[in-house]
Amino acid sequence: MISSLVGILKRDSLKKRSISYLHPYLEGRRNEIIKGIYPSQHLWGISAIESQKEWNPNIIRTKNLFPPNFFEKILNRLIFRYKSNIRIELASLIASKNTKLIYSACGPLALSRFYPKTKVLSWVFRPPAYLPTSTFDPYHPVNLNANSGFFCLTPNAEKYFSQFAPSKFIPWCVDLDMFDGKPPLHKPHKPFFLATGKTGRDYETLVNAAYQIQAEIRIIGPKNQKPFNIPENVTWLDTSSDPPDQAIDYPTLKEWYAQCSGVCIPLSGDADDTCGYTNMLEAMAMRKPVVMTRSGCLHIDPATRNFGMLVEPQDSKGWSDAMTRILNDSDFASACGENARKIVEDEFSIERFNRDVLSFINEVIEFDGRN
Repeated sequence: MISSLVGILKRDSLKKRSISYLHPYLEGRRNEIIKGIYPSQHLWGISAIESQKEWNPNIIRTKNLFPPNFFEKILNRLIFRYKSNIRIELASLIASKNTKLIYSACGPLALSRFYPKTKVLSWVFRPPAYLPTSTFDPYHPVNLNANSGFFCLTPNAEKYFSQFAPSKFIPWCVDLDMFDGKPPLHKPHKPFFLATGKTGRDYETLVNAAYQIQAEIRIIGPKNQKPFNIPENVTWLDTSSDPPDQAIDYPTLKEWYAQCSGVCIPLSGDADDTCGYTNMLEAMAMRKPVVMTRSGCLHIDPATRNFGMLVEPQDSKGWSDAMTRILNDSDFASACGENARKIVEDEFSIERFNRDVLSFINEVIEFDGRN
């Protein structure tokens, strides 16, 4: 009887100190990050969590979890149609039985209301772009209210999600070792601009601008966003497959960043979207001027912070004028690049990001301890 009591107390003690982290995308890429061939910003603070041994950190694994594929597809189509899936939800539900807190790097969870004794801290990028009506939608109020806090990638997200739980705006970060800002290994044969990204892009406007400039534009994007007519000075690299680095590996991408005259981020104009954030930070780290559509809800933009220019939505002439200025004014381009690198070193390091993540987790744990 005494041994059984000790076992129960031991399990309760472990749960009190246990933090489980959910990051399905990371499950197949951790070794690549360790080898330095995949950007470590995509850890989303998990390395910092793992360093806190007093928390007894554990990963929530989803890859090899039952159910079979056909059953999974049926459930996802009928129930989990909204930014989640049965593997994530089932793995988290199981983990909630033996953990004090779940750190979800993949957003809110649709079943979080069914494990009230476990705290959930979720990353959110923006307010939902639709009205959530299903209670199996992670963004339905009944599920958002079940969270203990939200990490918010933008001030707009912090303002929205704070009505459901304590929320903290934490700017993202960039791998300053991978994107080290050094010159290219080989000089390009001719000047070119680089545009890359899959979500919320307006490549048609950028392609139209290519007719008016004396430089190449290399676009790394999905085939379904490729305009029908492409001028000779536009090179399109298809990234329809997932993950996108199947089309171009990161060492090559880094070399293209280093070689290019500037980085173009043409966006579709969603006022609440964070599209282009990763692209912008990587370009800044590589000391490149950034030209970006006036769009989105990021707290930083190239024009205000003097590391590039903003272009109005669907303004092809604005794009051609901006790229021409970069080509013709090397002092301006160089100054933008140096400003960009200094900003990311001062404000967007992984070390700063990790400190902010740990600080908010501790705030939630301490608040829980007082209540």
